[in-house]
Amino acid sequence: MFRSPENDPLTAALQPPPGETLEEREEREAAEARALEVSNQIDADLKATKHAMKKLKKPTRILVVGQSMSGKTTTIKNFQMAYSQKSWVEERSSWRVVILFNLVQTVNAIVDVLNEETTESVSVGRRSMLSEWHRAMLFRLSPLRRIEKDFKVLLGSDTSGNSKEVHTIRRPNTVAGLRDASNMQQSLAFGGGRADSEFCIWSSSGWKPILDRVRVQPHEKGTQVTRVGRTVLRNCKDDIFKLWIDPVTQDLLRSRYGRFEDSPGFFLDDIDRILSSGYVPTDHDILRARLRTTGVQEYRFNFDRGTGMAKEWVIYDVASVRTSKAAWIPYFPDITALVFLAPLSSFDEKLPGNPTINRLEDTFVLWKTVCSSKLLAGVQLILFMNKTDLLLKKIAQGIQVKDHIPIFDDNTNEFAPTAECFRRLFKKMFRDSNVTTHRKFLAHFTNVVDTRATSSTLRAVQSAILRNEIIEAGLM
Repeated sequence: MFRSPENDPLTAALQPPPGETLEEREEREAAEARALEVSNQIDADLKATKHAMKKLKKPTRILVVGQSMSGKTTTIKNFQMAYSQKSWVEERSSWRVVILFNLVQTVNAIVDVLNEETTESVSVGRRSMLSEWHRAMLFRLSPLRRIEKDFKVLLGSDTSGNSKEVHTIRRPNTVAGLRDASNMQQSLAFGGGRADSEFCIWSSSGWKPILDRVRVQPHEKGTQVTRVGRTVLRNCKDDIFKLWIDPVTQDLLRSRYGRFEDSPGFFLDDIDRILSSGYVPTDHDILRARLRTTGVQEYRFNFDRGTGMAKEWVIYDVASVRTSKAAWIPYFPDITALVFLAPLSSFDEKLPGNPTINRLEDTFVLWKTVCSSKLLAGVQLILFMNKTDLLLKKIAQGIQVKDHIPIFDDNTNEFAPTAECFRRLFKKMFRDSNVTTHRKFLAHFTNVVDTRATSSTLRAVQSAILRNEIIEAGLM
């Protein structure tokens, strides 16, 4: 029904009170203006909050940086195990093939060392350390060469053993800018001491598409390769064990690798369990498994356990190449945090292919590069001083850190003072190179294959990332 202006209640409410004076009218209009200003400010705050919350729902992007064999992949596995349980469980059975492959690789690596001893002894005209028993062992273990080749084909290489691209990254511009740098990376073989053509698969998304490939293989093919591989390993198990504990073998391995058993992908001590029927990889097995991929890795996880942050995380693993350490920095302007892996146990190791450069000193250079980058000024840096378990073993063996790191200022050669000295060194480099005063020094001692200890570290990382996202979104 149509109302005349005289009968409209809204019109009546807007009318000035009867008998209003000029002074009362000015006060009323001023009050209305203040109320309108407050209302507009509330609307603006609500709009800004809504915009900030939308930003907060975007994927959390994390960059993981460090040398090869520093623990980057294991750290990423820990993130998935802690916060993306569904995908972790779905992938569990597929890791069995990788672990069997690691067993075969390890045995063939031992065989290579013994064969090298024979070749070297002939070339220099000295008597070989190997006996007829060793040669008989090498002959009996020779079928494992074919098994390794079959596993490589199953996992993603062609029949010549060359690596093969198995997935396309979702950020082609990033990969296009970084592929050349990644291809220059030198691989590290078992033990972190040998420059070698270690088998690797080109993959833009890390191990995930490789495990998918295992799952979607024709049932007969995948089952046959796994069954034959397990059967041959079972038949060779006693010979493998005897060769492994042989004093000559141990001496040759130590001279080339140090503690061979500390290498990623080493499962000889678990061979009975792994070759048993119904074996399912444990969390610890998966963390230790070695599946080397090359190229810039992009891992996408849909987190199904509460983090207080975005449900989707994108984690980048960028190879550290000495000739192009800073080449990757411009390609990641939108990351929230950078996790830097510094393997403390590498203090007495040299870079493969360049025996004049200490691995840990090379890590110092990369750390200072990251801290001083203006492009990363708004990124929270989180330092993982990793492989503390191996550091402890080396100190227990009497290896003096100060003999290898000139700037090291602790003479006790005990674990706690040594670890604290490393913390001071990294903190000083951070302070001297840091391009912003707003960024705090966040560092953790880690052993990323220790899931219980790492879980508390990840919670601290989660808090730091959440705080950084809240600040970036303008909510703090």
